[in-house]
Amino acid sequence: MRLLLGEGFRDHTVVITMNDCGVYARTGVTTDPMTARAAAIAVPCTEARARMAVSVTPGDLWGTFDVDISQHPHVAISLVGDGTVAFETSTVPFR
Repeated sequence: MRLLLGEGFRDHTVVITMNDCGVYARTGVTTDPMTARAAAIAVPCTEARARMAVSVTPGDLWGTFDVDISQHPHVAISLVGDGTVAFETSTVPFR
């Protein structure tokens, strides 16, 4: 699975789990205004479905999302507005 951190990150601490296992933990995550990306991560997985969970501070933002990785192997996570974590899936890589 390819995981993309997209828009809205400004010096945040981000923790992401997949099926309750940590897959990403970083501080100082910031979206590059030229690419609208903060990070891209390849996440190995053996299961067809996964529950993704993300925690973002400051702001105490969090969200969970179930994804069928076999159908949508590309997942983007963005911060929208003052308090929304948005998930987007795709069959093809994000630009």
